[in-house]
Amino acid sequence: MRGRFYAGGILLLIVMLVSSAIFIFGKKVEVSAASTVFVNQPYNIYFSQPLKEGSIEKGHIYLKDEDGKTVQADFTLFDNNQAIAITNTKPGKYVLQVEKKAFAKPTAKTKKQTVEFTVIEEIKHLTSVKDIESFFQNVLNREKRYKSSVEYETSATEESKVAADSAGSNSSHSTTNNQVEDIEEGDIVVTDGRYIYSIIEQDIVITDASNPKSMKVVSKIELDRNSYPTQLMLHEDKLVVLVDQYIEMKKEKYVSGMSMTKAAFYNVKDAVKPQLIREVAQDGYMNGVRLADDILYIVSNKTPDYWIMNEREDVELRPYIYDSATDKEIEPMDIKQLSILPGSMEPSYTIISAIDLNNFDSKEVQTKGFLGGSSTLYMSKEALYLTATNYGASTFESRTSIATDIAILPMASNTDIYKFAIDGTNVKLAATTTINGMILNQFSMDEHNRYFRVAVTEGNMWGSGNQTSKNHLFIFNERLEKVGEVKDLAKGERIYSARFMGDKAYMVTFRQVDPLFVIDLQNPEKPTVLGELKIPGFSNYLHPLDENHLIGFGYDTETRVDSWSKEPIVTTAGMKISLFDITDFANPKEQDTVVIGGRGTHSDLQYNHKALFRNAKHNYYGFPVTVYEGTGEYDVKYKGTGAQVYEITAEKGIQLKGDLITPAKEGEQYEDWESMISRLVYIEDAIYTVSRNEVKSYDLQNFKALGSVKLK
Repeated sequence: MRGRFYAGGILLLIVMLVSSAIFIFGKKVEVSAASTVFVNQPYNIYFSQPLKEGSIEKGHIYLKDEDGKTVQADFTLFDNNQAIAITNTKPGKYVLQVEKKAFAKPTAKTKKQTVEFTVIEEIKHLTSVKDIESFFQNVLNREKRYKSSVEYETSATEESKVAADSAGSNSSHSTTNNQVEDIEEGDIVVTDGRYIYSIIEQDIVITDASNPKSMKVVSKIELDRNSYPTQLMLHEDKLVVLVDQYIEMKKEKYVSGMSMTKAAFYNVKDAVKPQLIREVAQDGYMNGVRLADDILYIVSNKTPDYWIMNEREDVELRPYIYDSATDKEIEPMDIKQLSILPGSMEPSYTIISAIDLNNFDSKEVQTKGFLGGSSTLYMSKEALYLTATNYGASTFESRTSIATDIAILPMASNTDIYKFAIDGTNVKLAATTTINGMILNQFSMDEHNRYFRVAVTEGNMWGSGNQTSKNHLFIFNERLEKVGEVKDLAKGERIYSARFMGDKAYMVTFRQVDPLFVIDLQNPEKPTVLGELKIPGFSNYLHPLDENHLIGFGYDTETRVDSWSKEPIVTTAGMKISLFDITDFANPKEQDTVVIGGRGTHSDLQYNHKALFRNAKHNYYGFPVTVYEGTGEYDVKYKGTGAQVYEITAEKGIQLKGDLITPAKEGEQYEDWESMISRLVYIEDAIYTVSRNEVKSYDLQNFKALGSVKLK
């Protein structure tokens, strides 16, 4: 179980304990909840045993204020009656009372439960380091409590790895395939229209591509052995290099290390001689980065080494930051920069920095740290949204000799959403909410006309009964109060891709066939499913072609009988491109389709939207791809690797224009990692493919080879 403090000068008592791996034996009731919640948001409490239907109406579950008076609130049971949501509470301190008789199967170990929590109107900064130390000491205490192990068995679960297209017809060179127009995302290859900047291992290689027939490497930015570049951005004459940097911290009696997210800024007005002008860094691994209106936003996640507190007292639990403009070395964040996310259940930090790239030399970096983890990031023009997985408990019989033992395991059941209002470098937590289910990726979220929309999958697609998967779409207002929803779509399936386009949403689910749902969001209070299309295969990335057409990139599938189980199974086949005609929303159609290769074929585009090449002038869409063919029931044969470029239009459908795949050599069984294409870009009338080994250029109209240059 997991919990957290809320501090506003006085450290609140943590009464709910949560952890990332819990094993509890017998029938003792265990409770999981946070210690704080924002006003007007539901407060959720999870139990290891189900509650009785009607226990709320009978008065076995009730709420008291800090004076001991019973107060009115709305209670809702959910998650198979193993959780309670409390709403309509005013700011203040409360105690939830759950009588023993409220539980469906009380035993001798079942006791009355009391849960203390605080409803707040705004978060406040922490006031002392002691608050943080006490919090992480409680984390250690609860981990010790549940250190005993039990032999158990689990089944594998599946994991997944708009505005108009920004590649306008007037653009003379490629841009990154961003989710939201005018909000830049980082990538591993970028171009300014003359130079191509590429991440090659631990170097940034700068290639002069102004003459596609005679390219040359003009410079390399070499990082130290503990630094690994992850993303690049261009802003005017600045190259921003995002780096994952490992720093070793030598203490008096022990050695500790940390990973920091660093942004290194280079002046590339003369790209032949890039000049490092500033470095800023923040603790943890990078969650995401965005650039909007000259402000760079960096989000990272950090779990401190709190377990060392078992052996030592002088453990620094605050995140570290660094700015070369003011600091000589990394320093822990000031306590006034730290606060706690209400309702979150992660004993880790989310760190957000905002950097004004105008008057860059004199502007101070604004950094805030929030005790509470985060995962997926989405950003609109007005706000930055972060999600965090909220784990409830799931039970099943253990395989020990004690037949009555029950293992209580954390199962992903809900998602906490945090909305941060952004005003230049000022980032402020504006609202929070919790939704039933899990989101797939950043494209599962969207903001339009100040309404926030999100698509989620609840449950397990291999579950049964109430545990089976179902898919929902929720709509929230500016305060993250739910105003509309579409629930229980495609039961037994999960979301493989989603795309919001204005007042419409498109969602692909899959188990055996690919339903494409068209959902009308024009009335936020009454979203409606307009149409559904079922076809073989699935799309795991959707890209708008125009207001009436959508391109899907994913996999074809095939159904066959497994030779061992004799049961029919669905497996992926070749890479599939689909052109969907959504002119008639009630009757979406798959207008055209292309399948590349067979079983084993794969592309970066299937899990990273930035791998999509776009050229609006020629209606080109391309991507790296490695081709395999199935041989027999399970084996595959390597056929080649490279890239393909298609012309995709509503009138002509999908037409292959450039086949840049290098066929497999005799006896070659697998693709060569060094020669695999990672990105495609264009400059004027030439297209360039970038691999770890070299950059190659081709004529953008006939795709004849023009030149090449080695990068290593």
